[in-house]
Amino acid sequence: MKPGRNDPCHCGSGKKYKQCCLKTEQVQPEDDFHEGDFLWRRIRRAIEGSPAKLLSFGSSHFGQEALLEAWDEFMSPWDEGHDEPFTPGTPHMPIFMPWFFYNWVPAPLETSVKPEALDGRTLGQAYLDKKGRHLDPLYARYIEQCCAAPFSFYDVLSVRPGEGFTLRDIITGEEVDVTEHAGSRQTQTGDIMFAKLVKIDQVTMLEASAPVMFPPIEKSAILDLRKKIQDRKLPLTADLLKDYVYEMLEIYHDITDRLLNPRMPQLQNTDGDQLVFNKLIYTLDCSPREALDTLRQLNLTEDDESILTGAEFAPTGELRKIEFDWQKPGNKKHKEWNNTILGHLTIAGDTLAAEVNSENRAKQFKTLMEKLLPGKARYKTTVIQSPQSMLSRMEEEGDTAQSRQRRKEQEELNSRPEIQAKIAEYMRQHYSKWPEEKLPALNGKTPLQAVKTKDGKEMVEALLMDIERRSRSGNMPLDPAIIAELRERLGLS
Repeated sequence: MKPGRNDPCHCGSGKKYKQCCLKTEQVQPEDDFHEGDFLWRRIRRAIEGSPAKLLSFGSSHFGQEALLEAWDEFMSPWDEGHDEPFTPGTPHMPIFMPWFFYNWVPAPLETSVKPEALDGRTLGQAYLDKKGRHLDPLYARYIEQCCAAPFSFYDVLSVRPGEGFTLRDIITGEEVDVTEHAGSRQTQTGDIMFAKLVKIDQVTMLEASAPVMFPPIEKSAILDLRKKIQDRKLPLTADLLKDYVYEMLEIYHDITDRLLNPRMPQLQNTDGDQLVFNKLIYTLDCSPREALDTLRQLNLTEDDESILTGAEFAPTGELRKIEFDWQKPGNKKHKEWNNTILGHLTIAGDTLAAEVNSENRAKQFKTLMEKLLPGKARYKTTVIQSPQSMLSRMEEEGDTAQSRQRRKEQEELNSRPEIQAKIAEYMRQHYSKWPEEKLPALNGKTPLQAVKTKDGKEMVEALLMDIERRSRSGNMPLDPAIIAELRERLGLS
């Protein structure tokens, strides 16, 4: 019989039904109210306020300095040179506090912890030993399982938003259904989770989880650690995984730092030169037409008529201003290209400006000018701008009417069927060669080589999943048939 709103709650909490389980049951249909949900709610109530209790106990058991000492150990050796201080707002709190409570054991020779607490027990174990008899039995079981459970990395196999997800331990291969109402709303299939799971009867819960989900492409270092563990030929027990908690933390820190603090990538042009935008300015001692006639040979794709499209002329017919590309035949990186644009030239009155994207191309252009227009083009200056400074300037300028117009024009261009067809064909050509390309994520192997081993096959699967996910979030989704063709060719279908 269902209790009344003011009756004692059937879960045994001592609270009125309306102040306890009624709210949860209203969110979830009664048909779904099964034993696992009931136990999950009981556990949540039993562990409410646990971090504050353990922190208070830790200050008296270990001493006031233990938390900061554990923080230094948690951040080392990854933090060498970073010196990140502990603050309550650190993004690492969801991992650090459970590690401090249930994994950290002070080193006897290098610690400020009270001597009587240097008995090899974690804070959680000591708390249970001292207070266990007076605790809610369910709460005591939870702490006991937190102490026993290792940290590990998990593949997210499926998600039930608002309810939980199915995870697979990447190290052991074990699959488990996890009940997690809030976190499952931001999780997607294919994510990698660094976490500590706690199992009580038929319920598995997240005690700790990294502040960000890792994308599939980050799997390589985890697979390397798995191989290292499996090479020992020992049973993959919780105790064995605990032995590798510091190796896991190092991987966690490395990936989390990249995701939370992304660095500007080292961008290169198709010649392999670092991107640095150079604008070379020359003063011309000849007419714009004479300069064009001499430099016309630098453009390989436009005829005499098309190159003058958009040019400006004086009322008397003389050329005033013209823009065109500087090109070379072929491309060493993209063999299918007929030519490569090396720069953009603007002739306006007595000024010539050449815009190129590397210092090497700037030097090449200077050499060309000495050869093609000796004495008729006097070098004046070069304006240099890095990609970082260009991005900073764009951020400072904000969302201007001009930038909105450019975006609108680009979106309209991309929406044209002929443009979409061209892009689709380019993507198909690109990915047709992908299985034969040597990739850093595969330690220099090609996907065709990597799929011959278990670990390599798993990493190629992760890369394909990453390609699919990035495609879905982009403006031009990748044709699913391309991924299907890749899977078939790689024997993954």
